[in-house]
This record gives sequence, structure tokens and C-alpha cells, in this order.
Amino acid sequence: MSTTLFNMILHLTSVLFSPIRTALTVWAALSLSTGFAIAQTPVINTNTPTTPASDTLRLTLAQADEQFKAHNLTVLATQLGISENQAYEIQSQLRINPAIYVETMPYNQQTKEVLPFRQSNAQQVVQVQQLIRLAGKRNKQLAIARTSTELATDRFYDLLRTLTYQLHTTFYDLYYARQTLTVYNQEITTLQQTVALYQQQFDKGNVPLKDLTRLKAYLFSLTTERQQLLRRLIDDQADLVVLLNTSPSTAIQPVVAPEAINRFTVNSLTINNLFQLAEQHRFDLKGYRDQAKQEQQNLTLQKAMAVPDLTLQGTYDRNGSYISNYFGVGVGISLPVLNKNQGNIQAAKIRIQSSQQLLSAYNLQVDSDVERAYTKALQTEQLYQTFDQRFNDDFGRLIDGVTTNYKKQNIDVVEFLDFFDSYKSSQLQFAQLQNDRMHSLEEVSFAVGTNPFQN
Repeated sequence: MSTTLFNMILHLTSVLFSPIRTALTVWAALSLSTGFAIAQTPVINTNTPTTPASDTLRLTLAQADEQFKAHNLTVLATQLGISENQAYEIQSQLRINPAIYVETMPYNQQTKEVLPFRQSNAQQVVQVQQLIRLAGKRNKQLAIARTSTELATDRFYDLLRTLTYQLHTTFYDLYYARQTLTVYNQEITTLQQTVALYQQQFDKGNVPLKDLTRLKAYLFSLTTERQQLLRRLIDDQADLVVLLNTSPSTAIQPVVAPEAINRFTVNSLTINNLFQLAEQHRFDLKGYRDQAKQEQQNLTLQKAMAVPDLTLQGTYDRNGSYISNYFGVGVGISLPVLNKNQGNIQAAKIRIQSSQQLLSAYNLQVDSDVERAYTKALQTEQLYQTFDQRFNDDFGRLIDGVTTNYKKQNIDVVEFLDFFDSYKSSQLQFAQLQNDRMHSLEEVSFAVGTNPFQN
């Protein structure tokens, strides 16, 4: 082969592969500029372009708790139930009003007068009655009313416990979903640019169809997964809007300090201590205790109801008795011969037995909740502690090396996409592990009714 012919072939080869090298160089620069290390992952704003920045509400968990307690409509409505029952306490303390009875003759046939009040020979009768409750019925009814207020308080704090757990778990779901969305945004942006460059080279006949097809298929898969994630974000966003009572147009962005993730650990807790905390702070369990207490108070009241009440009466009668201006005092009481309130007393005894059985069953349920939450938290914590958090940074550097080798054509598109998918999976799994860990800690707090990590 002559030197001239060899130089022509070399020149044509350089022209043919120059666009490919240029595309790979541009793609590699874009990949390196976006960055893959999780430590440098920025927060992607998922707001629509028309949403002003002022409509984004950045909240820490403590700030979310404050706004939730101050503005949640369900909490505020349930809290009013305590005031309502306190009003019933006031009502139960009030004594029965006296009754007055007035009687007069409407027409005097002798004098032919209508309603002759001023005539000395007309008759008028005035009676005043007062019911006196015996056997301490008023105090017993007051005790039941006070227990009803305690039950309303139990319902309020149990609702607060339940909604707080929902708030915290949704808060972390939204936070880690945003972190996951960052990974998808990075990969999709990079692949979109790469596919566009490969499409240009394919149109020129410089790259095979199979490589372009693999890139497009993986891009479509990432886009589909990202769309599913966005649906979860919308649901979490809507739940937080309701819990915090904010405008639906406000984008809530959770803020979690890195040190807050590892501040608490379930390893510092003991199961016996958690059982004791649940006995003190589970207001749903306290509600069952108060219900049993109220049933006992009801039995005491029903026994008191068997004692008849006393009626005092004063009477004034003008011209209707053997003397004018008659004054009389009377006492009345029903005889407990036929009705001794036996049925209500028996029913109250049965309700006491039922409430005790329900209390025992729920006490067992609470202990089971604590045991289950503690065990799951220990398992999650163990998995979290065994995970080397430097792995993601190392993987990010490995991706950079893979990109360089792909640019040099040391690996093909299949190997490159395999590393690309492995990076995505590792990032998503680590975010899910962190979310699962925070969920398990919140479940322990939910099971015992308070935050055991701050006690």
C-alpha cells in the first residue's frame, strides 16, 4: 500500500469518528458537571415554573409540629370537646330549681267580678315546692361529669398522638422522596442530552441502532419511575397541607439537618422502660381506664337512685280553708316499694365487668404494640449501622471512572448502563433505608405515646 493511499484512509477514519469523540466528550463533561456524589446532591425544586418562590414553605420538623398544633382544624375541634365537657361539669353542680304554683278563682258568682284579686272574700292559693336530692346524687353525677371531661381529654391527646405520627412520617416521606427525585433528575437530564447526541450520530450512521435503543429504553424507564415518584410527592404534599392547614398552592419543603438523622438511636432504650412510658403516656389506654372508672361511678349513682328524693312544700291559702290566710308546710317522698332501680343497678354491674375485660385486652394490645415497634426499630437500626455511608461517595467516584472509560471506549453501552443503574439503585436504597429508620423511631414514639429519646 502506498503512503499516499494510507494517509487518505487515515484522514477518512479521523473524519468519520470525530463526531463520536466529540459527542462522548460533551456527554462526559455534562455528566461530570452534574455530579453523582450524594454528599453534593442539591435539592431540586419540584414547583411549577409559575409558582413564585414565596409560595415555598421551608419547615423543620419542630416548626411543623408548632404549626400543626396551632392550626390543625381537627385538633382544634377536638380540643373544644374538653371545654364542652367542662360546661357539663358546671351543669351537674347546679341544684334543682324550686317550683311555684298559683291558683285563683276566675269568676266570683256572688259579686259578678272576673279575676277578683282584690276582693277580701276571693280565694287564692300559692304553693312553693323544692326537690331535695338525697344519697349524694348531685356529687355522684358531678363525679361522672368530671370523668367525662377526662375521657374527652384522653380522646384529644390520643388524636394528637395519631396525627403527630402521621405528620412526622409524611414529613420524612416527602423529604426523602425529594432526595430520590434529585437522583432521577440528574440521570434523566444526562441521558436526555446523551440520547440527543446519539440520535444525531445515528442519523449520520456513526453509531449502531442497538446502542441508541438501549439508551432510549433506559431513559423511558427512568422517566416512568420518576412519574410514579412525583405522584407520591403530590400525595405527601396534599397530606401535609391538610395537617398544617396551609394553602394548597403552597409547596412544603421539609428541612432536615444532617446531624438530626443520627441524633437518636433505639439502642439507648430498654423494653421495660418503654412499657412504663406506655403506661403513663398512652392516652387511649388511659381512656379505657377512665371508662372503667366511670362505670364504677355509674354503679354508685344507680344505687343512690334507689333512694327516693324528698320534696318540701309551703302553701298559702286565702279563704279556702277553715280559717282565712292559711299557711301550711308539707313534706313528700315516694315509697321505694315497687321500683328500687334494680334493673339499672344490675346493668351497671355488667358494664363494669365488660369495661374491665376491655381494659385488660387493650393493655395487652399496648404491650404488643411496644414490643413490635421496639423489635422492628432494633432490626432497622442494626441494618443502618452496618451500612457504610462512604459507599455512596465511593460509588460516585467510580461512576466518574466509568464515564471516563466509556469515553475512551474501554466499556460498551451495556456495561455503562449497568453501572448507571447500579448507582441509581444504591442511592434510592440508601434514601429508603434512612426513611425506614426514621419511620421505625417514630413508630416507637407512637407506641409509647411520647418521645422516649428526649426523656
